[in-house]
Amino acid sequence: MRLKREIIFIVFTLLFIFNYPLYAISHRPIKAINALPLIQQDSGEYRFVVFGDFRTLRRDRPYHEPLSRILRDIEMIHPDFVISTGDAYYGYGGSFERFKNEINYFVATMRRISVPVFNVAGNHEIAGGGKREEYLIERFGNLYGSFDFGNSHFIILNTEEKGREGMIKGEQLEWLRDDLEKNRDARNIFVFMHRPMFSAIDPDLIFGKSFRDKGNRDYLHSLFKEFRVKAVFSGHEHLYSETIRDGIRYIVTGGGGSPLYQSPKGGGFFHYLIVNLKGEDISIDLMVPGAIDLRTITGNDGFEERSEIEVSNISYSDIRLGNIPVMMPMSEVERFRIRASSISVRGEKKDHPVRIVRIKDNGDGTCFLSIDTILPANGLLRIFVESDI
Repeated sequence: MRLKREIIFIVFTLLFIFNYPLYAISHRPIKAINALPLIQQDSGEYRFVVFGDFRTLRRDRPYHEPLSRILRDIEMIHPDFVISTGDAYYGYGGSFERFKNEINYFVATMRRISVPVFNVAGNHEIAGGGKREEYLIERFGNLYGSFDFGNSHFIILNTEEKGREGMIKGEQLEWLRDDLEKNRDARNIFVFMHRPMFSAIDPDLIFGKSFRDKGNRDYLHSLFKEFRVKAVFSGHEHLYSETIRDGIRYIVTGGGGSPLYQSPKGGGFFHYLIVNLKGEDISIDLMVPGAIDLRTITGNDGFEERSEIEVSNISYSDIRLGNIPVMMPMSEVERFRIRASSISVRGEKKDHPVRIVRIKDNGDGTCFLSIDTILPANGLLRIFVESDI
């Protein structure tokens, strides 16, 4: 009887091994910096935000104001997740304790966002390798890997491996080929790395400060072309740039708050990207920090039972906001009436769909409502909330 049970166990073990999805063998999970889990969506529509290069001018300075505005916008937008293209803190020089303090400051700052935040390793994160790189791996795990969300596959690469800065080679390249092969059926594949393969300021890779190896770059491009990668996002260059090669969008987004490299005409402006997906349809909104603004007209203090706020959008795109905050008195019933309207320059009033998606009890007699609506391009909404008790 015992022998029979052991045979059955062995058979089931072998069946499990040979039928278990192969991608699990080489899967390299990537952790969110702010330790929040990905919450998968079944709607078929989702969005994520990309920005990068927001390290300070010196290690002993706080983050610059553009980053604060970007984080405030992101919290109101409430995407499914955020990916930074790297250089999130200064990193270089100073003591090892100061290096760890910089990372703590970065993590605490990212915790202001209530969705998962992933960070690509940049040269300032690795800071020359050695003990600092080891600490980074110990604290955050894999510096390259992938994850799935919705119908899409997301790959994060490390262009800062010691001795291979500005290229993807060795075991990482072997893993990349394997990962692309195993996920070739994903509806969308996106790649993220710090140094751009197609530099905006050094297109011929002469200076070696961005991607360094033309042969390696061209091989990676051939891989991305073979496996129908939709877009490759990078940072490192403090500007915005986009080029399309063989249908692949190569986007440099390095305007998160670090000193800019170019004039506005050359892409040198602070910005972030909202990537919207519906099936295989992809749209990318290029946003400047502060394009979304919120103003309180009445209430919004947790005491008055009626609040009125004004939310404006000076960008060229309609933007869905999933977390507009309004503070109201808490009640046992937790019922509120809400409406939103716009008034045109001609004085014409129009109602807009709006809803409360979350109510957070603050434990002090007040609560925060999270409001969801679509904010029209170059427009503003008046949102009215009343306690229904």
